[in-house]
Amino acid sequence: MIRVMSIMDTSDRSSLDFVRHTRRAFEFLGELGFSEIEALSTLVRYRKFSVEVDVYHGRQSYEIGVGVTAFGTRYPISEIIRAEDPEAEKRFRYPATTTPEGVVAGLDKLSALLKRYGRLALDGDPQFFSKLEDQRTVWAKEYALDVLARQLRPKANEAFRKRDYATAADLYSRILKRLSPAELKKLDIAEDRRKG
Repeated sequence: MIRVMSIMDTSDRSSLDFVRHTRRAFEFLGELGFSEIEALSTLVRYRKFSVEVDVYHGRQSYEIGVGVTAFGTRYPISEIIRAEDPEAEKRFRYPATTTPEGVVAGLDKLSALLKRYGRLALDGDPQFFSKLEDQRTVWAKEYALDVLARQLRPKANEAFRKRDYATAADLYSRILKRLSPAELKKLDIAEDRRKG
């Protein structure tokens, strides 16, 4: 049974006709065996066995997005694209719009991307979802290292400037993968002077 209702929010989205445009743009999901299970003014959800697809229009961000849920975990289209084509994912941006024309264009764009990159996800391929999990783990580690580098870099540079070479060497070595060529040289100098 399809549940259709309206979400009351700070803006009237009825003029955007999100549900109708989503149904048109994602009609191919029906051809793949998906059924619509929920339709709200900012969300349309489909299901085939244990795989769900949600298409949404952000209530505050006005971003249009799509995600696939399988094995209890939701994966946004950006992660699905990254698994298939990391360069394409770098160029990808979620469309954000407040106009009916923008909604149509954004949905068409996401539909095309899901068709191109999401077939394994839509088929519920366990190996593909395992790849997504591995990718998520790597991304989390890389992100944590980026955050750590942003925190430690100024401290390491300050320690080096103050000729506290032991501290500088320790801090630089903790973010070795994120050091610039100049910082690598400072690390070499700090390690030599710490020993000396």
